[in-house]
Amino acid sequence: MKSILRKIKDRIQKKKQKKKEPEQGIQATKYGMINNYIYSIKLSWKYYKQFIICMMAASAAAAIYQLIGVYFPKIALDLIVKNVSVERMVLVFACVGAVLLLFHYIEQRANTVCEFGFDKVQYHLMGNYLNKVFHTDFKNMENPDFLDLTERARRATYYGRGFHGYCMRMKDMTAYLLLTVLAGIPVLMIHPLLALILCVISFIRYYFFNSTMETDKVKFDNAMAGNWRKHIYLAQSTRDFSYAKDIRLFGMEKWIRYLWNDINTVFFAACKKRHNRWTMCEVRMSSMQLIQNVLLYGILIYMVMNQKMNISDFVLYVGLVATFSTATSDLFSSLVWMNMNKLQMDDFRTFMDWIEEKPNQEKGEGTITEIPAGQYAFTFENVSFRYPGHENYVLKNLNLNIEAGMKLAIVGINGAGKTTFTKLLMRLYEPTEGRILLNGVDIRKYDRSAYYRIFSPVFQNVEIFASPVWENISLMEREQTDMEEIAKALKSSGLHEKIQTLEQGAQTQLLRIFDEKGIDLSGGERQRLAMARALYRRRNVIVLDEPTAALDALAEDQMYQEFNEMVEGKTSIFISHRLSSTRFCDRIALFEDGQVIEEGTHEQLILKAGKYARMYQVQAQYYRKGGEADA
Repeated sequence: MKSILRKIKDRIQKKKQKKKEPEQGIQATKYGMINNYIYSIKLSWKYYKQFIICMMAASAAAAIYQLIGVYFPKIALDLIVKNVSVERMVLVFACVGAVLLLFHYIEQRANTVCEFGFDKVQYHLMGNYLNKVFHTDFKNMENPDFLDLTERARRATYYGRGFHGYCMRMKDMTAYLLLTVLAGIPVLMIHPLLALILCVISFIRYYFFNSTMETDKVKFDNAMAGNWRKHIYLAQSTRDFSYAKDIRLFGMEKWIRYLWNDINTVFFAACKKRHNRWTMCEVRMSSMQLIQNVLLYGILIYMVMNQKMNISDFVLYVGLVATFSTATSDLFSSLVWMNMNKLQMDDFRTFMDWIEEKPNQEKGEGTITEIPAGQYAFTFENVSFRYPGHENYVLKNLNLNIEAGMKLAIVGINGAGKTTFTKLLMRLYEPTEGRILLNGVDIRKYDRSAYYRIFSPVFQNVEIFASPVWENISLMEREQTDMEEIAKALKSSGLHEKIQTLEQGAQTQLLRIFDEKGIDLSGGERQRLAMARALYRRRNVIVLDEPTAALDALAEDQMYQEFNEMVEGKTSIFISHRLSSTRFCDRIALFEDGQVIEEGTHEQLILKAGKYARMYQVQAQYYRKGGEADA
């Protein structure tokens, strides 16, 4: 007996422990039904006032239209019993029909305006969402949990979900509530017990539906967010032109199918559980519906047999009871769906209300909104950094001076911390320890947006867009683009000669996604386009983060020599694991394990005969024309 009790106790303890286990990922804030309702109303009113008015009109028209339909059979039967003339009967029917058509038209017209209104509100909603995505801390975009929240918030903007679902359910619930009241008052007068039975059974059905819906939100919607993100990524990659050659030449079809099957296996397993969950819910709800119908019609038949109810009243009350029953059930069902939409709204609002790290103004952070034009010098003082959620430091006690107008080469093998250094320099991340100074001022005192505006970066992976050449350089609308500056940037970047050979010049469309006459650029041309972007902005700090990694050694050497001329007079940082960038630089810093192990000019480091000198000697053969560049 003791062993049995112990086993029961252990099971209870395990269940308690499971409940205490924290849920995975970022959990949405519970804003509540009423709070979300007010939020939706304010949002709708802000962007399209007619949306709310038409929702109310559609709800009222739908309820009245349905209620007239319930009373119409009684009116017809009473006219027949009273033996009225055909002319009068036709007149009554015509009037009722006209009223029905009027309310039906109002409902449909209001629904049409509602759909148009939602499109307008949706436009602003997506604009707010994208603005948040564009301006959230960069570190969030490398956090899988935050990306899952981002995906959940994006799905909450879909048609029928989140805000749209919430508004449509509000419209439906208003109609059902009005219908429940209008049909419920006569039902209550017939037999109070009848109304009570309907409400209790409808609530029980609501409970089954709602509990299943909440479970489904956690175990399917939330659990599948990461899986959907993988699905979208894989679908986009297989359609992306830049992957097309690899897929074909490496025969990646089987591997992609393997990844696809892996994603779908997880999805189908979740779908199976979801199907079973909803099947059981449907069985329970159907059972309650059957009990409700038996009780309802039993009571009505009893009243006809024992209380001498006439046929027209019986037809009316059957209609009223059926309408009350349906409206009550639909009201609770809409409440369940609205609760589901509420959970989706919670995801959206949690994302939108995500608290970004704000500057501490008491310490003077973020207070400098204008950075004077000129040359810029940077100082790294005992800077250490580790990525959020990681224990190991990528950079440790880094001290480095970058003088104004200096050309600095940051070199080292892959994983030495070079790219992390640029992220800190450009404030995509903040140091874990230590500080970075700009012209002697801690960069945290500068407004982040103002600070970004001093940089023109050129990254290793150059993305081009399916738009004209000039748009790929200015990345702005035509009205804000200076075409003369575009021409100067093309000339300075060495892309001018290529563009001159094109029939439409800088108006030429890149890629063939939207224009069959569009062109693509070679790796070197893409790098020159990226440099043209940087030069067009006329910013005084140029950061080149391994921009020539895709080029061969001789082409890289030539391009760096051209870069040297392009960035004259600007503070320039060249990041590379190859040393072709070092000879024309004013100073070189060799990174290893997140620290600067050697620093000086090219000549000084060669004379030192340390690691830099050995790396340079190994790589030097590839920069000699006619040498073993292809070895």
